[in-house]
Amino acid sequence: MIKFFRRIRQQLLTEHKVSKYLLYAFGEILLVVIGILLALQISSWNEQRLENKQEVELLLGLKKEFQDNLSQLNASIKINGKVTRTCLDLTRMIRTDSVRKAPERLHELLMTMLDFNSFDARTGVSGEIVASGKLNILKNDALRVQLVNWLTLLQDCEEDILFRSENYTINLMPFLMKRFPMANGELTKKLDFDKKNYLTTYTEKSPFEMDFSSKDLLAFENQVWHHKHNHDYVVINELNVRDFINSTLEMIEEALHEKGIQ
Repeated sequence: MIKFFRRIRQQLLTEHKVSKYLLYAFGEILLVVIGILLALQISSWNEQRLENKQEVELLLGLKKEFQDNLSQLNASIKINGKVTRTCLDLTRMIRTDSVRKAPERLHELLMTMLDFNSFDARTGVSGEIVASGKLNILKNDALRVQLVNWLTLLQDCEEDILFRSENYTINLMPFLMKRFPMANGELTKKLDFDKKNYLTTYTEKSPFEMDFSSKDLLAFENQVWHHKHNHDYVVINELNVRDFINSTLEMIEEALHEKGIQ
């Protein structure tokens, strides 16, 4: 093809047709420029197609991750809600001085109060998107900001989980273990995740009696209150996180809908 064009130019020069030669040369340059522009456009289309494909893959991965997190979070909210109600029930027992009157009920409530849960979010997809600089692939500006805030939100929630755990270890358990035969709680113990009853527990009541007097009532109430107080922060955080996840899923669904994915 190049030789063909060269022969035409040479023929025009030989025939002293300079104006036609210049016009032809300009046309040849124009064709080259158009060819380059077309090649660039095709390359841009290919890159856009690949980016769109990658964006859809990221959105689908985020959708799955946040749906899984929502499922786990709802389970945690259910467990922790039960713990809150148990703290209130224990406080009523303490204030009516019925702790010694219903020891079996007391131990059941103690086990439930201590069976609090911590939501452990999955951040494999969202964390990788933020850390690897793939945020720019997502076209939705609000969703990009949401993902950054998501990781920050989880870090903030972790602090309250830590406070609750520290109080449980340092204050609550030492107080209870000095006054109550905690092993009796094993008689009513049932872990929700033990679906096939793998757990082996005590079957006999402890031979030891509770060492608890009326003067301990105030301290006991304060211990239950303090645990509930720290637990309340975790509960509120989880409810706020649930709202955050639901709004994030709405953004993801909207972005997928724009891509034609239902």
